[in-house]
Amino acid sequence: MLSDSIRVMRESKEKEPGKVGEALMLRGFEIEARNMEERLQSLTGRPHVPLDGNLVSQPDAEAGQP
Repeated sequence: MLSDSIRVMRESKEKEPGKVGEALMLRGFEIEARNMEERLQSLTGRPHVPLDGNLVSQPDAEAGQP
């Protein structure tokens, strides 16, 4: 998900000296992305996952099938 990708970028910036400002900015983006993902899921009733760079959702009926 988008928030997970931003979290990875933020964690890498936190390890670099002098990049605290960028890490804080990425933390804000991460919070907003997670909020967007939660809103999409509550509106559609489906979790959204990245697939080839696009957000797609799996129908609930197919979620339990192998």
